[in-house]
Amino acid sequence: MEKITLKPSVKELIYKNSGGNVHFDVLSYQGANGQEKMLGSLFILGHIKYADENLAYVVSLISSLAKREYYSEYSLREQNAKGSFERTLKKLNEVLDDFFQNKNFKLDIGLAAISGDNIYISRLGKFKIALARNGRYIDILNNIELFSKDAEGEKQFSNIISGKVQPNDKIFAYFPFRSITSREKQLNDIFVKDGQDEFGQKIAHLAANATNFSCCGVHMDIREIKEIPISAMAPKTIRPVQIKSEKTDGPSDKLAASLTTNSPNSAAVQKENQNQLLNEEPTKSVSLQELPEQSRIIPAEFLVSKRVNIFTPLLNTIKKLGLIGKLNNRAHRHSFIALSVIVLIPILAFVLLKTGGNSGTEKNIIKQAGENLKLAESRITQNNLRDARSLLQASLVSLTDISGKKADDTKQQINQILDGLDHASNKEPVLFADPTVQNQNFKANFITAAGDLAFLTDSDGIVSSVTPNENSNLSQFKIIPQFLFSIPSGILLFNGSETFGVYNLESKKMSEYSLKDASPAVDAILYENNLYTLSGNIIYKYADAATGGTKRTGWSNSDQSANLLSITADGNIYALTSEGKLFKYFKGEKVGESDLKLIPASGSRIFTSKDSAFIYQTDKANKRVYIFDKTTGEIKTTYKLDTVGTPQDISISPDGTIWILSADNKIWTIK
Repeated sequence: MEKITLKPSVKELIYKNSGGNVHFDVLSYQGANGQEKMLGSLFILGHIKYADENLAYVVSLISSLAKREYYSEYSLREQNAKGSFERTLKKLNEVLDDFFQNKNFKLDIGLAAISGDNIYISRLGKFKIALARNGRYIDILNNIELFSKDAEGEKQFSNIISGKVQPNDKIFAYFPFRSITSREKQLNDIFVKDGQDEFGQKIAHLAANATNFSCCGVHMDIREIKEIPISAMAPKTIRPVQIKSEKTDGPSDKLAASLTTNSPNSAAVQKENQNQLLNEEPTKSVSLQELPEQSRIIPAEFLVSKRVNIFTPLLNTIKKLGLIGKLNNRAHRHSFIALSVIVLIPILAFVLLKTGGNSGTEKNIIKQAGENLKLAESRITQNNLRDARSLLQASLVSLTDISGKKADDTKQQINQILDGLDHASNKEPVLFADPTVQNQNFKANFITAAGDLAFLTDSDGIVSSVTPNENSNLSQFKIIPQFLFSIPSGILLFNGSETFGVYNLESKKMSEYSLKDASPAVDAILYENNLYTLSGNIIYKYADAATGGTKRTGWSNSDQSANLLSITADGNIYALTSEGKLFKYFKGEKVGESDLKLIPASGSRIFTSKDSAFIYQTDKANKRVYIFDKTTGEIKTTYKLDTVGTPQDISISPDGTIWILSADNKIWTIK
């Protein structure tokens, strides 16, 4: 039997040329499995403008909550798109209530769900959604009487607009930025006449050539999909499927919308109030027209003499049990083995399906991760981003070796919220070189770089230079290195205690010497030929260490107010604490402090340079590099390193290039 369904073809149109303290994004989701796809597609558009406190993560949080609620287990069982949409709005209203009480920001959110031929829409603040049908442009929201046109001061989703979509409808949901509204007539004509790709190309052209052009929208092309289920056993007689078609009036005959408006927070949510709009006038835009009943499929009648299912072989085998006594011993054993396999396999399959493929321990881990996710969302509403990140990251680590739908869905939700908090970039590491191609025995522990040349060292003190096409050994030190530095004249190794080595790139000579009054260093940096070490919360200085200086002086006093983990320098010295604070020192005295709002993972280090406006924090454990404003400590962006596998070492060049040495000895860069 042929099944005809409606499905939107989706194109997200996001171009960000707006000023600071503004963030917007789109989430379009069409389901990952059969149950989710039956419930339909969900679209969330978010736009936030905030004051001093960075609240860009709110858009990702709302998207994650909306997706989780709309496709909840209850919603998937119920398969009621309207009910799922209502519960989603209620959940968002609860969360947003806390935000509006404690934060200073302006938020615009648009939600839409398309399930079969039904569409459900709601908004908070400014949001527009347009429909192109039969060559006509329809501004949906402005033709709904019960939907308020004045969105100023709205702090909750109040109404649901519902209606019908037809094959070949085009829908464009977007925020009315000035750059869009000033070109609205031109864009509306293109929207009505041209296809999805042509419309997307026009938006992309404007973004590339028009000054300060921004767009946050999603284009949906409603298409008719025909599906033909394949039966494992063909019926003997099949009567053809009959499709009864009904003529529809043209757009000029009936353009009154069959739309309903419901409040998600009232008892009226279970009722549909029909809103009759005025008949179309030629010069006015009109709303979704009242549609005739969709074509109906008359179920085909099948004549099947005998049905076969997965238990048929089992039943046949059981019937043969009566013959087992007549078989010889060998045949008896074969029959018993065959019967055991047939019986046990369905039982094992049932158990696996019942447990979702996860053991009891794994199910508990997944459950705990889900609880941590909810707790993290609560922490975010309280602006406790440090605890929220810690909860989310810990949950991700616990789920590392667990697979299955529930685990994967939880990981996806956690990553989505983390990406919002961290302003995660879409830019991924690029492979710079693979030294193992030339030398299969190549190994390295640490990496640094100068220009487009990477330098590496292994646990035996062998220093190598690597380019995309060549790698060569420069020298071997007796030092077991813990830190590797580069300056224009040479490569420097430090064992983290008393031994320092220098390889001169011009003379090709190396030298090693012992530092005086040495103590084990937690971290070390080289700045203008001076070596600074961090030991016991005290910063020490070895002046001119790059040219042979060995005398140690105390550069800062002991700071017992926090545990210092890593240091970097640009003339001032910056120190990262175990609580995620960034201390600034000048001439040995602490002169500033900012809160990075995260707990650094073990092995995290910070980097900067004299001309850089940023502090880079490397996090091998969570495979991320965070970039913070050096003055305020505000997070600017985050690079995810998942594509490199396991990072072995990470270094930042003075020009801001990120160098990653992966555990498989490949070299990657982010520029």
